[in-house]
Amino acid sequence: MMTAPCAVSATTRCDILLSGRSVSDRSVRDSSTREGAVGEGRLQASYILHYTPYRDTAFIVDLFSLEQGRLGLVARGARSARPGVRALYQPFRPLLVSWVGGGELRTLVGIEESGPALPLEGAALACGYYLNELVLRLLGKEQGQAELFGHYTIALSRLGEGDDLESVLRTFELQILETLGVLPDLAHCLPNGDPIQAAHRYRYYPANAIAKRVDSAADSVAESASSRFPDADAHTDRAHADRVHADGVHADGVTIDDGVEIDGQVLLDMAALDFGDKRTRDGAKSLQRRLIAEQLGGRPLRSRSLFAAMAPKRKEAEP
Repeated sequence: MMTAPCAVSATTRCDILLSGRSVSDRSVRDSSTREGAVGEGRLQASYILHYTPYRDTAFIVDLFSLEQGRLGLVARGARSARPGVRALYQPFRPLLVSWVGGGELRTLVGIEESGPALPLEGAALACGYYLNELVLRLLGKEQGQAELFGHYTIALSRLGEGDDLESVLRTFELQILETLGVLPDLAHCLPNGDPIQAAHRYRYYPANAIAKRVDSAADSVAESASSRFPDADAHTDRAHADRVHADGVHADGVTIDDGVEIDGQVLLDMAALDFGDKRTRDGAKSLQRRLIAEQLGGRPLRSRSLFAAMAPKRKEAEP
């Protein structure tokens, strides 16, 4: 279990790695002079996603709040506060936080403990940082998402209780995609809207959010070959070119998307958020990586390299 002093030190290093940003004095001054928001000053249920030291005594905090979503705050004097207060500035701890001001960075004026820090360590701690980075990278600022806040709270609780790590991650990945409005109907993702059949095998194209049935091993090889023939019109096999253009072209109309081959039962389990079967967890991982990557625009997640460093013997649970 993390003790408060060690957690502060360790999370500072991890937060700086995940945020990849620096904060200028001018940005803090400019933000603190702008008009405040309605409801400021009230304590709100929150979690700290990451924090960065600022000057001698302050932190820059990226907060996930119940009512207003993700916010940037300046916590003045936090680093010189008494140990009990300073220990509150860590991820994975339920808090009550209040702030004033407006703009990109507001001023934190109140912070209270709402519950004990969750006992995350090893692979579970690395998974917690992955969840935080998903929220940081995918959720825009001041987009109140009370339902996602609840999903995040439950996911952290499951990590702390020792639940299956892959099940926790796969569930939250789909929940955040649903919050963003970009999660396709995985149970009805055929081009004509027909339901997926559990006994069939499909090739799912993330860029177009459609699945095509793979009828045989030959079809599977033919479809995956699209990645080897980026200029399908020039290929001598006209039938293959037609297949590539019909099924595997990215929504931009140019980029070839060779898709992900997956069992129908796995798609149905994903749609039901049922990851109790190891075959579903294994089969969903590669497709959900692609779905997340589509929203990140190809930018890598820092928490994946962090996971490899923190839990080198748990590669099966790597995000």
